[in-house]
Amino acid sequence: MLTVDEVVAELQRVWNAGDGAGWAAHFAEDAEFVDVVGRVQHGRQVIAGEHQKILDTLYRGSRIAIRRVASRPLCADVLLVRTTSVLRVPAGPRAGETRAIQTMIFQNGQILAFHNTIRSGIADFAQRDEDLGRLSPLGWDAD
Repeated sequence: MLTVDEVVAELQRVWNAGDGAGWAAHFAEDAEFVDVVGRVQHGRQVIAGEHQKILDTLYRGSRIAIRRVASRPLCADVLLVRTTSVLRVPAGPRAGETRAIQTMIFQNGQILAFHNTIRSGIADFAQRDEDLGRLSPLGWDAD
């Protein structure tokens, strides 16, 4: 059984290799994955297929760096884990760098649930509303 840090390192490795099946291999058979645009993917097979699609197209040649920033037990063998990531895409409509934050639930070395959210400044989210941007609640611009 892999530790959380080993799973996170493996997720990074297989993403950078363009391997959707390798990415999904770390999820429970009945896992749930919520992607950055809010689509809910149910099950390891669906997670593998959807990730292979984006790794072959939108994120072709991309490189990701993922790191665990927090974790805590929810009960005896279940952990709540938070990671951050930086995704660098060389070309296409998502070319450039995207920062994100992920929340995962782990049990026995597998991911049961994964929620991925792109991070942006609140002013960007509010279409450059300067007053709202100055508030920047809860460190929205933080890494």
